[in-house]
Amino acid sequence: MNASKMDVSNLQRRVQRFRWVAYAWLSAVLLLLARETDTPLPACLGAMALPWVPLVPSLLRRIDRWRAFAAHDVENLLTPCAIACVSLPLLPTVAVFGALLTGVVALRGWRAASVGVLQAIAGWSVGRMLAPDVHYESSRWVDVASLAFVVAYTTPLCALGYEQTMRMHRAREDLRRISSDLERQRDRLARYVAGPVAQRVARDPPTALERRWLTVTFVDISDFTALTERLEPEDLTALLDAFFSALADLAAHHGGTLHKFLGDGALISFGEAHSGGRHADARACVDMLDRLAQLVDTLNTAAHERAIEAVLAVRAGVASGYCSIGDFGAATRVEYTMIGPAVNLASRLEGLAAAGETWVAQTTRDLVGAARFDALGEFDVKGVAEPIAVFRLRAASVDAAVAAL
Repeated sequence: MNASKMDVSNLQRRVQRFRWVAYAWLSAVLLLLARETDTPLPACLGAMALPWVPLVPSLLRRIDRWRAFAAHDVENLLTPCAIACVSLPLLPTVAVFGALLTGVVALRGWRAASVGVLQAIAGWSVGRMLAPDVHYESSRWVDVASLAFVVAYTTPLCALGYEQTMRMHRAREDLRRISSDLERQRDRLARYVAGPVAQRVARDPPTALERRWLTVTFVDISDFTALTERLEPEDLTALLDAFFSALADLAAHHGGTLHKFLGDGALISFGEAHSGGRHADARACVDMLDRLAQLVDTLNTAAHERAIEAVLAVRAGVASGYCSIGDFGAATRVEYTMIGPAVNLASRLEGLAAAGETWVAQTTRDLVGAARFDALGEFDVKGVAEPIAVFRLRAASVDAAVAAL
Protein backbone atom coordinates (compact mmCIF):
# COMPACT_ATOMS: atom_id res chain seq x y z
CA MET A 1 0.00 0.00 0.00
CA ASN A 2 1.45 3.36 -0.99
CA ALA A 3 1.68 6.47 1.19
CA SER A 4 -1.49 8.18 -0.10
CA LYS A 5 -3.63 5.06 0.48
CA MET A 6 -2.21 4.76 3.99
CA ASP A 7 -3.07 8.42 4.65
CA VAL A 8 -6.63 7.92 3.40
CA SER A 9 -7.07 4.77 5.48
CA ASN A 10 -5.75 6.54 8.59
CA LEU A 11 -8.10 9.47 7.99
CA GLN A 12 -11.05 7.11 7.61
CA ARG A 13 -10.30 5.46 10.94
CA ARG A 14 -10.00 8.81 12.73
CA VAL A 15 -13.21 10.15 11.18
CA GLN A 16 -14.99 6.95 12.13
CA ARG A 17 -14.16 7.57 15.79
CA PHE A 18 -15.90 10.92 15.55
CA ARG A 19 -18.92 9.21 14.03
CA TRP A 20 -19.14 6.73 16.91
CA VAL A 21 -19.30 9.69 19.27
CA ALA A 22 -22.01 11.24 17.11
CA TYR A 23 -24.13 8.10 17.21
CA ALA A 24 -23.72 7.84 20.98
CA TRP A 25 -24.89 11.45 21.32
CA LEU A 26 -27.82 10.78 18.99
CA SER A 27 -28.91 7.81 21.08
CA ALA A 28 -28.81 9.96 24.21
CA VAL A 29 -30.94 12.61 22.50
CA LEU A 30 -33.50 10.00 21.48
CA LEU A 31 -33.73 8.71 25.06
CA LEU A 32 -34.36 12.27 26.25
CA LEU A 33 -37.05 12.73 23.60
CA ALA A 34 -38.69 9.41 24.52
CA ARG A 35 -39.58 10.93 27.88
CA GLU A 36 -41.38 13.81 26.12
CA THR A 37 -43.87 11.78 24.05
CA ASP A 38 -46.79 9.44 24.54
CA THR A 39 -45.30 6.97 22.00
CA PRO A 40 -41.73 6.42 23.19
CA LEU A 41 -41.23 3.11 21.37
CA PRO A 42 -39.84 4.52 18.05
CA ALA A 43 -37.36 6.75 19.89
CA CYS A 44 -36.25 3.88 22.15
CA LEU A 45 -35.82 1.55 19.20
CA GLY A 46 -33.88 4.21 17.35
CA ALA A 47 -31.67 4.81 20.38
CA MET A 48 -30.83 1.10 20.45
CA ALA A 49 -30.38 0.70 16.67
CA LEU A 50 -28.38 3.81 15.70
CA PRO A 51 -25.11 2.87 17.49
CA TRP A 52 -24.97 -0.18 15.23
CA VAL A 53 -25.12 1.79 11.97
CA PRO A 54 -21.31 2.36 11.81
CA LEU A 55 -20.87 -1.41 11.76
CA VAL A 56 -22.33 -1.53 8.24
CA PRO A 57 -19.44 0.34 6.52
CA SER A 58 -16.97 -1.57 8.69
CA LEU A 59 -18.35 -4.87 7.42
CA LEU A 60 -18.40 -3.61 3.85
CA ARG A 61 -14.77 -2.56 4.10
CA ARG A 62 -13.84 -6.05 5.24
CA ILE A 63 -15.62 -7.52 2.24
CA ASP A 64 -14.05 -5.13 -0.25
CA ARG A 65 -11.34 -2.95 1.23
CA TRP A 66 -10.74 -1.07 -1.98
CA ARG A 67 -14.27 0.36 -1.93
CA ALA A 68 -14.22 1.99 1.48
CA PHE A 69 -15.78 5.17 0.10
CA ALA A 70 -18.75 3.15 -1.17
CA ALA A 71 -19.20 1.86 2.38
CA HIS A 72 -19.43 5.43 3.67
CA ASP A 73 -21.99 6.17 0.96
CA VAL A 74 -24.19 3.46 2.49
CA GLU A 75 -23.76 5.04 5.91
CA ASN A 76 -24.68 8.46 4.53
CA LEU A 77 -27.95 6.95 3.26
CA LEU A 78 -28.81 4.84 6.32
CA THR A 79 -28.31 7.48 8.99
CA PRO A 80 -30.71 10.10 7.54
CA CYS A 81 -33.21 7.33 6.87
CA ALA A 82 -33.00 6.21 10.51
CA ILE A 83 -33.44 9.69 12.01
CA ALA A 84 -36.39 10.32 9.69
CA CYS A 85 -37.98 7.03 10.80
CA VAL A 86 -37.93 8.16 14.44
CA SER A 87 -39.26 11.64 13.51
CA LEU A 88 -36.29 13.46 15.05
CA PRO A 89 -36.97 17.18 15.61
CA LEU A 90 -35.56 19.83 13.33
CA LEU A 91 -32.55 21.04 15.32
CA PRO A 92 -31.10 17.57 16.09
CA THR A 93 -31.77 16.59 12.48
CA VAL A 94 -29.78 19.60 11.24
CA ALA A 95 -26.99 18.68 13.67
CA VAL A 96 -26.85 15.13 12.28
CA PHE A 97 -26.85 16.38 8.68
CA GLY A 98 -24.02 18.78 9.51
CA ALA A 99 -22.01 15.99 11.09
CA LEU A 100 -22.45 13.76 8.04
CA LEU A 101 -21.49 16.48 5.58
CA THR A 102 -18.46 17.47 7.65
CA GLY A 103 -17.27 13.88 7.54
CA VAL A 104 -17.79 13.76 3.77
CA VAL A 105 -15.78 16.96 3.27
CA ALA A 106 -13.01 15.75 5.59
CA LEU A 107 -12.70 12.47 3.68
CA ARG A 108 -13.23 13.56 0.08
CA GLY A 109 -13.02 17.34 -0.10
CA TRP A 110 -15.54 20.02 -0.97
CA ARG A 111 -16.29 18.57 -4.39
CA ALA A 112 -18.03 15.62 -2.73
CA ALA A 113 -20.27 17.84 -0.57
CA SER A 114 -23.02 18.01 -3.20
CA VAL A 115 -23.06 14.21 -3.46
CA GLY A 116 -23.29 13.95 0.33
CA VAL A 117 -26.25 16.35 0.38
CA LEU A 118 -28.10 14.33 -2.26
CA GLN A 119 -27.43 11.08 -0.38
CA ALA A 120 -28.67 12.58 2.89
CA ILE A 121 -31.84 13.96 1.28
CA ALA A 122 -32.53 10.63 -0.45
CA GLY A 123 -32.14 8.67 2.80
CA TRP A 124 -34.20 11.16 4.79
CA SER A 125 -37.01 11.09 2.18
CA VAL A 126 -37.23 7.31 2.35
CA GLY A 127 -37.27 7.47 6.14
CA ARG A 128 -40.10 10.02 6.15
CA MET A 129 -42.24 7.70 4.05
CA LEU A 130 -41.69 4.92 6.57
CA ALA A 131 -41.92 7.06 9.72
CA PRO A 132 -44.81 6.60 12.18
CA ASP A 133 -46.80 9.58 13.42
CA VAL A 134 -44.76 10.69 16.43
CA HIS A 135 -44.78 14.15 18.06
CA TYR A 136 -42.17 15.28 20.59
CA GLU A 137 -42.54 18.04 23.10
CA SER A 138 -40.07 20.88 22.79
CA SER A 139 -37.02 20.28 25.00
CA ARG A 140 -34.55 23.02 25.84
CA TRP A 141 -31.99 20.41 26.85
CA VAL A 142 -32.20 18.75 23.46
CA ASP A 143 -31.75 22.09 21.66
CA VAL A 144 -28.75 23.02 23.80
CA ALA A 145 -27.21 19.58 23.32
CA SER A 146 -27.70 19.84 19.56
CA LEU A 147 -25.98 23.21 19.31
CA ALA A 148 -23.14 22.08 21.57
CA PHE A 149 -22.75 18.93 19.53
CA VAL A 150 -22.47 20.85 16.25
CA VAL A 151 -19.67 23.00 17.65
CA ALA A 152 -17.86 20.20 19.50
CA TYR A 153 -18.07 17.79 16.57
CA THR A 154 -17.40 19.89 13.51
CA THR A 155 -14.52 22.01 14.85
CA PRO A 156 -12.02 19.21 15.56
CA LEU A 157 -13.18 17.25 12.53
CA CYS A 158 -12.54 20.21 10.26
CA ALA A 159 -9.13 20.64 11.86
CA LEU A 160 -8.46 16.96 11.26
CA GLY A 161 -9.45 17.25 7.61
CA TYR A 162 -7.24 20.30 7.15
CA GLU A 163 -4.32 18.56 8.82
CA GLN A 164 -4.71 15.50 6.63
CA THR A 165 -5.10 17.63 3.50
CA MET A 166 -1.88 19.49 4.23
CA ARG A 167 -0.11 16.21 4.92
CA MET A 168 -1.22 14.78 1.58
CA HIS A 169 -0.28 18.04 -0.14
CA ARG A 170 3.22 17.81 1.30
CA ALA A 171 3.42 14.17 0.21
CA ARG A 172 2.43 15.15 -3.35
CA GLU A 173 5.04 17.91 -3.34
CA ASP A 174 7.68 15.42 -2.18
CA LEU A 175 6.66 13.02 -4.96
CA ARG A 176 6.81 15.86 -7.48
CA ARG A 177 10.32 16.78 -6.36
CA ILE A 178 11.41 13.14 -6.54
CA SER A 179 9.92 12.86 -10.02
CA SER A 180 11.77 16.01 -11.13
CA ASP A 181 15.04 14.66 -9.73
CA LEU A 182 14.53 11.36 -11.54
CA GLU A 183 13.82 13.18 -14.81
CA ARG A 184 17.00 15.24 -14.42
CA GLN A 185 19.01 12.10 -13.68
CA ARG A 186 17.47 10.39 -16.70
CA ASP A 187 18.38 13.36 -18.91
CA ARG A 188 21.94 13.29 -17.59
CA LEU A 189 22.13 9.54 -18.12
CA ALA A 190 20.95 9.97 -21.70
CA ARG A 191 23.98 12.18 -22.37
CA TYR A 192 26.41 9.45 -21.28
CA VAL A 193 24.79 6.43 -22.88
CA ALA A 194 22.80 5.67 -26.00
CA GLY A 195 19.05 6.14 -25.97
CA PRO A 196 18.28 2.39 -25.97
CA VAL A 197 20.64 1.96 -23.01
CA ALA A 198 18.81 4.60 -20.95
CA GLN A 199 15.47 2.98 -21.79
CA ARG A 200 16.86 -0.43 -20.92
CA VAL A 201 18.18 0.73 -17.53
CA ALA A 202 14.76 2.19 -16.73
CA ARG A 203 13.10 -1.20 -17.21
CA ASP A 204 12.76 -3.46 -14.18
CA PRO A 205 13.74 -6.17 -14.77
CA PRO A 206 15.86 -5.50 -17.86
CA THR A 207 14.80 -7.26 -21.02
CA ALA A 208 16.69 -10.28 -22.27
CA LEU A 209 19.05 -10.36 -25.23
CA GLU A 210 17.45 -9.46 -28.55
CA ARG A 211 18.38 -10.75 -31.98
CA ARG A 212 17.71 -8.11 -34.60
CA TRP A 213 18.67 -7.21 -38.15
CA LEU A 214 20.78 -4.06 -38.11
CA THR A 215 22.82 -1.93 -40.45
CA VAL A 216 25.99 -1.05 -38.55
CA THR A 217 28.66 1.53 -39.36
CA PHE A 218 31.96 2.38 -37.76
CA VAL A 219 33.11 5.96 -38.34
CA ASP A 220 36.72 6.82 -37.51
CA ILE A 221 39.07 9.80 -37.84
CA SER A 222 41.95 9.00 -40.16
CA ASP A 223 45.54 9.46 -38.94
CA PHE A 224 44.38 10.51 -35.51
CA THR A 225 47.81 9.84 -33.96
CA ALA A 226 49.43 12.35 -36.30
CA LEU A 227 46.67 14.79 -35.50
CA THR A 228 47.39 14.56 -31.78
CA GLU A 229 51.05 15.37 -32.40
CA ARG A 230 50.29 18.49 -34.44
CA LEU A 231 47.57 20.02 -32.24
CA GLU A 232 47.53 21.41 -28.75
CA PRO A 233 45.34 19.39 -26.35
CA GLU A 234 42.80 22.22 -26.08
CA ASP A 235 42.46 22.53 -29.86
CA LEU A 236 42.24 18.77 -30.25
CA THR A 237 39.51 18.57 -27.59
CA ALA A 238 37.52 21.35 -29.26
CA LEU A 239 37.84 19.64 -32.65
CA LEU A 240 36.75 16.27 -31.29
CA ASP A 241 33.81 17.76 -29.41
CA ALA A 242 32.62 19.55 -32.53
CA PHE A 243 32.99 16.39 -34.63
CA PHE A 244 31.18 14.11 -32.19
CA SER A 245 28.40 16.63 -31.62
CA ALA A 246 27.83 17.07 -35.36
CA LEU A 247 28.01 13.31 -35.92
CA ALA A 248 25.43 12.66 -33.18
CA ASP A 249 23.06 15.22 -34.71
CA LEU A 250 23.57 13.77 -38.18
CA ALA A 251 22.88 10.22 -36.96
CA ALA A 252 19.75 11.28 -35.08
CA HIS A 253 18.51 13.20 -38.14
CA HIS A 254 18.66 10.02 -40.24
CA GLY A 255 17.12 7.81 -37.56
CA GLY A 256 20.32 6.15 -36.37
CA THR A 257 21.44 5.38 -32.84
CA LEU A 258 24.88 6.58 -31.80
CA HIS A 259 25.69 3.46 -29.85
CA LYS A 260 29.02 4.52 -28.36
CA PHE A 261 32.15 6.59 -28.91
CA LEU A 262 35.29 4.53 -29.46
CA GLY A 263 38.28 6.78 -28.88
CA ASP A 264 38.43 8.85 -32.08
CA GLY A 265 35.50 7.03 -33.70
CA ALA A 266 31.94 6.00 -33.15
CA LEU A 267 29.63 3.02 -33.61
CA ILE A 268 26.25 3.87 -35.13
CA SER A 269 23.42 1.44 -35.76
CA PHE A 270 20.23 1.66 -37.76
CA GLY A 271 17.24 -0.47 -36.77
CA GLU A 272 18.08 -0.62 -33.06
CA ALA A 273 15.84 2.00 -31.42
CA HIS A 274 13.26 1.98 -34.24
CA SER A 275 13.25 0.44 -37.65
CA GLY A 276 11.64 1.22 -40.98
CA GLY A 277 12.62 -2.14 -42.40
CA ARG A 278 15.89 -3.55 -43.68
CA HIS A 279 15.95 -1.55 -46.91
CA ALA A 280 14.96 1.73 -45.26
CA ASP A 281 17.52 1.31 -42.47
CA ALA A 282 20.32 0.57 -44.94
CA ARG A 283 19.39 3.57 -47.11
CA ALA A 284 19.26 5.84 -44.07
CA CYS A 285 22.74 4.73 -43.04
CA VAL A 286 24.18 5.32 -46.51
CA ASP A 287 22.45 8.71 -46.74
CA MET A 288 24.04 9.71 -43.45
CA LEU A 289 27.50 8.66 -44.59
CA ASP A 290 26.99 10.45 -47.91
CA ARG A 291 26.54 13.69 -45.97
CA LEU A 292 29.45 12.94 -43.66
CA ALA A 293 32.01 14.47 -46.04
CA GLN A 294 30.05 17.74 -46.11
CA LEU A 295 30.01 17.72 -42.33
CA VAL A 296 33.80 17.24 -42.23
CA ASP A 297 34.34 20.08 -44.72
CA THR A 298 32.26 22.37 -42.53
CA LEU A 299 34.25 21.40 -39.43
CA ASN A 300 37.56 21.97 -41.22
CA THR A 301 36.43 25.41 -42.37
CA ALA A 302 35.41 26.32 -38.82
CA ALA A 303 38.74 25.02 -37.48
CA HIS A 304 40.74 27.12 -39.94
CA GLU A 305 38.78 30.21 -38.93
CA ARG A 306 39.89 29.55 -35.37
CA ALA A 307 43.51 29.18 -36.51
CA ILE A 308 43.56 25.44 -35.84
CA GLU A 309 45.98 24.00 -38.37
CA ALA A 310 44.43 20.65 -39.01
CA VAL A 311 42.66 18.78 -41.77
CA LEU A 312 40.08 16.38 -40.44
CA ALA A 313 39.31 13.31 -42.55
CA VAL A 314 37.14 10.34 -41.73
CA ARG A 315 36.59 6.85 -43.04
CA ALA A 316 33.74 4.41 -42.47
CA GLY A 317 32.77 0.80 -42.85
CA VAL A 318 29.22 -0.50 -43.22
CA ALA A 319 27.64 -3.95 -42.99
CA SER A 320 24.18 -5.38 -42.43
CA GLY A 321 23.07 -8.55 -40.70
CA TYR A 322 21.66 -10.12 -37.58
CA CYS A 323 23.13 -8.91 -34.28
CA SER A 324 22.58 -9.85 -30.65
CA ILE A 325 21.81 -6.78 -28.55
CA GLY A 326 21.78 -6.70 -24.78
CA ASP A 327 23.74 -6.69 -21.55
CA PHE A 328 27.05 -8.52 -21.52
CA GLY A 329 29.43 -8.86 -18.60
CA ALA A 330 29.59 -9.98 -14.99
CA ALA A 331 27.02 -9.80 -12.23
CA THR A 332 28.66 -6.69 -10.77
CA ARG A 333 29.37 -4.88 -14.03
CA VAL A 334 27.58 -5.12 -17.36
CA GLU A 335 27.77 -3.26 -20.63
CA TYR A 336 25.05 -2.83 -23.17
CA THR A 337 26.51 -3.68 -26.55
CA MET A 338 25.93 -5.60 -29.75
CA ILE A 339 27.77 -8.56 -31.21
CA GLY A 340 27.50 -10.35 -34.51
CA PRO A 341 29.21 -10.86 -37.87
CA ALA A 342 27.89 -7.52 -39.19
CA VAL A 343 29.55 -5.61 -36.34
CA ASN A 344 32.89 -7.33 -36.89
CA LEU A 345 32.72 -6.88 -40.67
CA ALA A 346 31.87 -3.17 -40.44
CA SER A 347 34.83 -2.66 -38.11
CA ARG A 348 37.21 -4.49 -40.48
CA LEU A 349 35.98 -2.55 -43.51
CA GLU A 350 36.49 0.73 -41.70
CA GLY A 351 40.07 -0.30 -40.96
CA LEU A 352 40.71 -1.11 -44.63
CA ALA A 353 39.14 2.06 -46.03
CA ALA A 354 41.30 5.04 -46.98
CA ALA A 355 40.75 8.56 -45.69
CA GLY A 356 37.47 9.98 -46.96
CA GLU A 357 36.17 6.59 -48.11
CA THR A 358 33.21 4.49 -47.05
CA TRP A 359 33.53 0.77 -47.66
CA VAL A 360 30.34 -1.22 -47.76
CA ALA A 361 29.66 -4.95 -47.47
CA GLN A 362 27.59 -6.66 -50.14
CA THR A 363 24.64 -7.19 -47.77
CA THR A 364 24.20 -3.43 -47.42
CA ARG A 365 24.87 -2.78 -51.10
CA ASP A 366 22.16 -5.25 -52.10
CA LEU A 367 19.66 -3.57 -49.77
CA VAL A 368 20.39 -0.06 -51.09
CA GLY A 369 21.00 -0.87 -54.75
CA ALA A 370 24.08 -0.93 -56.96
CA ALA A 371 23.76 2.57 -58.44
CA ARG A 372 25.50 4.37 -55.59
CA PHE A 373 28.55 2.11 -55.27
CA ASP A 374 31.74 1.17 -57.06
CA ALA A 375 32.92 -2.42 -56.89
CA LEU A 376 36.37 -2.78 -55.32
CA GLY A 377 36.69 -6.53 -55.71
CA GLU A 378 37.14 -9.27 -53.16
CA PHE A 379 39.22 -8.85 -50.03
CA ASP A 380 40.53 -11.15 -47.35
CA VAL A 381 39.10 -9.86 -44.07
CA LYS A 382 40.43 -10.95 -40.72
CA GLY A 383 37.97 -13.22 -38.95
CA VAL A 384 36.18 -14.20 -42.18
CA ALA A 385 37.10 -17.51 -43.78
CA GLU A 386 36.29 -16.63 -47.41
CA PRO A 387 37.14 -13.44 -49.35
CA ILE A 388 34.25 -10.99 -49.41
CA ALA A 389 33.06 -8.56 -52.04
CA VAL A 390 33.56 -4.95 -51.04
CA PHE A 391 32.04 -1.79 -52.51
CA ARG A 392 32.83 1.89 -52.07
CA LEU A 393 30.19 4.56 -51.66
CA ARG A 394 30.22 6.81 -54.70
CA ALA A 395 29.49 10.43 -53.81
CA ALA A 396 30.78 13.75 -55.07
CA SER A 397 31.25 14.94 -51.49
CA VAL A 398 33.47 11.93 -50.73
CA ASP A 399 35.54 12.46 -53.88
CA ALA A 400 36.02 16.12 -52.99
CA ALA A 401 37.21 15.22 -49.50
CA VAL A 402 39.76 12.73 -50.88
CA ALA A 403 41.02 15.26 -53.40
CA ALA A 404 41.53 17.85 -50.67
CA LEU A 405 43.93 15.48 -48.91
